[in-house]
Amino acid sequence: MQISVQSAKQNLGIEPAPHLHCAMSTQKIMVLVLLSLVPALGVFTYFFGAGTLIQFVLTAITALLCQLLAALLRGRPLKRALQDPSGLVTALLLALTLPPLMPWYFTVIGTVFAMIIVRECFGGLGMNLFNPAMSGFIFLVVSVPGVFYNTWITPTPNALSIASPSRVYEVVFTGAQPDDLIAELKVLNRTQEEAYFAQQAQLAEQAAAQAEAPAEAQAATASGGTSEQAAADGTAADVAGQAEAAVSGAAPQLESSLQIAEHAASVDVLTGATFLESIKTARKAGNVDEQLKLDFLNPSFTAYLWLAGAYALGGIFLIATHVIRFQVPLSFLVGIVALGALWHYLDPSMSISALEHVLMGGTMLGAFYIVTDPVTTCGTFKGRILLSFFIGLLVIVIRVHGSYSDSVAFAVMLGNCMAPLMDVMTKRRPFGIGYRKGGLN
Repeated sequence: MQISVQSAKQNLGIEPAPHLHCAMSTQKIMVLVLLSLVPALGVFTYFFGAGTLIQFVLTAITALLCQLLAALLRGRPLKRALQDPSGLVTALLLALTLPPLMPWYFTVIGTVFAMIIVRECFGGLGMNLFNPAMSGFIFLVVSVPGVFYNTWITPTPNALSIASPSRVYEVVFTGAQPDDLIAELKVLNRTQEEAYFAQQAQLAEQAAAQAEAPAEAQAATASGGTSEQAAADGTAADVAGQAEAAVSGAAPQLESSLQIAEHAASVDVLTGATFLESIKTARKAGNVDEQLKLDFLNPSFTAYLWLAGAYALGGIFLIATHVIRFQVPLSFLVGIVALGALWHYLDPSMSISALEHVLMGGTMLGAFYIVTDPVTTCGTFKGRILLSFFIGLLVIVIRVHGSYSDSVAFAVMLGNCMAPLMDVMTKRRPFGIGYRKGGLN
């Protein structure tokens, strides 16, 4: 469509929508998302070693090359593609979900699938139907499940001392077997666990001794007053009974600590993915309620408490900077907690507790960074809330009855398919309709 000279002088050229200007540009949003994920990346580095950092470097370079290739094929400026940080967001989200010791070629293939097939083939940024990071994750899980689950490592405080950049580089790039590195991390983890459980056992013994000694002294004092009334004997018996009850109450705690310590020696790998995988095995046997409960003070599980806190901190930052609205992640978490708690109450042999559903796996990442994706969710605010709640319910259903352990990515993909339907169900009232009977007529 040609624009007349007069229209051009008057700045009346025709431009595509939207015509409203806002200080919060797409580029600024992507930069804020990257900054909000820095705490999570730091937690990963401390508890899992340098593997996640190396995976991010791989995914970032691959995503950038994919953006350049797409711009070249479309005849668009390469400089504009270089200045687009959305590919780095996809790269970082994908790197946070990949095993730290995943071979480099699988990481590159998964990133190419996410960027080219899922995003660019549908028109690029803002046009993709599915979340690119979750699509790349699912592509690798389905394609190479053996490699995917065998390259996780034990989360261990100060894991960077063993999983250093040079050690991880040998495994990821040179084809060295990850078994030795994984075994060393297990030894470090087991040493820390043994120290932790020994401390717990010592505390239980001290509690039992402190409960027994004062009660025996009180019993002796009460029984020593033979010149008093005969009721003193009853008091002595009561105090002695209380002492016995206190000792018997502390004994199971001590025994439980020792059992957990023995169990820790036989555990293979304690990661978010493999924990849910072990729960899946227990679920098939119908004895989920017989599994040892999570202790987040345990060095093996402390990482997940810190990681959930890092994601929550990043989410609060995004809410404070008006990148996302709190109702969306809240609706997602409410769906998970509600159905998770109900299912655990009705059938504890099939479902873990609601707290475990929230803190383990990719729940917190999905709450603040995946279901809040403005491209693959609904266009209406009500639709986003309903869809997030529905995805949260799907997470629990797939975890309890599905074949995959961590179901956030699969639930999100199914939710992306339902976004258009939710838009229709929660469509906005047309302007001028509904104020009075007959609308504009």
